[in-house]
Amino acid sequence: MSRDARATRRARNLDASLDADAATPRAFDERASDRRDAYLDNLKYALMLIVVWNHALQEFLRALDAHERRGWCERDAVNATTHGHVRTFYLVLCATGMPLFAGASGYLSKSWLRAAREDEASAVNLLVRVRGAFGTLLGTYAVWQAFYVAINYYDVAPLQWWAPVGVMWYLLALFFWRMSVLVVGGLRNGVIVALSVFMGLFVGFTETATTKNGNAAFDWQRVFVYSVYFFLGCVALKPEHLQRLQSIDYGRRATFGAIVLAMAYALLYVVLNVFEECFDDVQWFIWSIAPYKSSSVAAQFIDMLKRIALYVFTAFAGLGVLALVPSKKSFITAMGSRTLYCYLTHILLVRGFSMLIDRVWPAAPLSFRLSAGALWLPLIVGNALMAQPVLFLKPVIEPDFSFLSRPRGAESVANVA
Repeated sequence: MSRDARATRRARNLDASLDADAATPRAFDERASDRRDAYLDNLKYALMLIVVWNHALQEFLRALDAHERRGWCERDAVNATTHGHVRTFYLVLCATGMPLFAGASGYLSKSWLRAAREDEASAVNLLVRVRGAFGTLLGTYAVWQAFYVAINYYDVAPLQWWAPVGVMWYLLALFFWRMSVLVVGGLRNGVIVALSVFMGLFVGFTETATTKNGNAAFDWQRVFVYSVYFFLGCVALKPEHLQRLQSIDYGRRATFGAIVLAMAYALLYVVLNVFEECFDDVQWFIWSIAPYKSSSVAAQFIDMLKRIALYVFTAFAGLGVLALVPSKKSFITAMGSRTLYCYLTHILLVRGFSMLIDRVWPAAPLSFRLSAGALWLPLIVGNALMAQPVLFLKPVIEPDFSFLSRPRGAESVANVA
């Protein structure tokens, strides 16, 4: 093949890859499109609302602990029954929100899997995706990580880029997961899932370095633990699975979903109140941000068995959420396309509200804080930050870092032929 013919062929491959890139989901699949799936957007809206709800309840529990001067693993001293139900409900949100979000991100990353499995002539296609991920994921991470470090660790120097603050862990994790798809994509689906499960289980035996601000470097434990959900969504969950779910009458599947979530709630309630497991330990275990207990080898293997149980439990509870999500297009569908905006900013409003109450109404009754955290605050914050006016934040939510990349035109390909 002549030099000109090779250049022409590469240019065609580049054009095809650019077309594919236009359809490639970004960080949280933000762009509007006529081809959007209403069910997926409704699901993303529901999951984002769960995440906001989770953090709003977390603020209530912090206020409750401060009010009771409750220590680690101590029982509630005031309204123990009511607050026990609140803690159980909060743990259900922890076990469904981010695990399902990781699974949904995996499902929306199937184009990465397809790109990894094409022949070597499509290598440019892979490079386009990598270039896009650097801008939409690492670029956004760099901007917002610096912001959150500045307001939370302003007295720590130098800037701790490698220890994600709060919600920032997910952008970094999604970047690592999508890059790893390009590495393991050539393996069989079962092998990919088995490998992710192996890493998710055995990472607990390893220590994770911490930075000067006390956070884990790269949030490594959680990246590996939650990668299982991502790869299940990417390689195991098929479009026909969701189509089969949506083909069931909504009334029937919503009833099924409610029963499943009620069972998940009852199971956690029994764990906390009958078996008297420590709430704080269960919360940290669901978060998966720390290695297994190092008191003994036996304790570590018991924690690994608990992590297997956690995977089973989150899959079970997640099925309930999937069944409850409606399939029809409604007012929430469009908001489901703007979850990244809410994800990055909701904690400012939720925590800001809590700090405001502490300052202007320090004697606020727990009933008021509970009504805020359990009802109206997540609804107001979640819907406000997924409404269309929030798009004015696009320059800071989706900063343009294309100037860092080399030109992607066909001429540049021909020049290196």
